Order: sequence, then structure tokens, then C-alpha cells
Amino acid sequence: MKIKILWGFVGNGALLKADSNKIKANAVFDDVDNEYAHSLIGKGLAVEVDANGKPRVAKPKETKPAAPKEEKAAAEKAAAEKAAAEKAAAEKEEAEKETAEKAAAEKAAAEKAAAEAK
Repeated sequence: MKIKILWGFVGNGALLKADSNKIKANAVFDDVDNEYAHSLIGKGLAVEVDANGKPRVAKPKETKPAAPKEEKAAAEKAAAEKAAAEKAAAEKEEAEKETAEKAAAEKAAAEKAAAEAK
């Protein structure tokens, strides 16, 4: 793998096939140990370059599209969450209605008792 160093660092020169362990920025190394190269790329210290020395950019076609199962699962999850929210709202509304009816019945009973007491 061919990489270009973005930041200077002290590392394992043997895996880069460098003269020393002090690696300077903008140095380009050919035939680097793949695991070490990916480690440096992951840390943001290096980028993979092509044969012309230009940074290799992932093409949109190289990315994996979402599988139909994943899309279906996401849609089902969203529908289930919406149904649960609607059910909770309906239950809350029903509880509020029952509370209002109970309060109205108690008020009517209190008024009736007050009218009988006179």
C-alpha cells in the first residue's frame, strides 16, 4: 500500500521501511505494511495515495447501499413508534375524560346534597 504522511510523528520506521523512527510530514512510502498503514490512516496521520501520488478518494459506487431489509425494518420501527404514541395519546385523553366526568358527578352530588339540606 502506498501512503502519504500528513503529520510528522515518531513511529515504527521498520514497518514503513523508513530510515528512522522519526517520520516527517509529506513523506510518501511505497509498500507499507497494510495493517500499520490502515492504523495510521485511521488516526488521521496518513492518507492512501494512488500511483500518481494523488489521495485516493472513495467513489460513491464503492459504498454499500442500504439493504431492503434494513429499510423495511426502519419503516416498521417508525410505524410502531407512531402507533405507540397515538395509543398513549388516546389513553391520556380517555383518562382526562373520565376524571372530568367524575368531577362533574361529584359536583352534582354535592349540589344535590346542599339543595336537600336547605
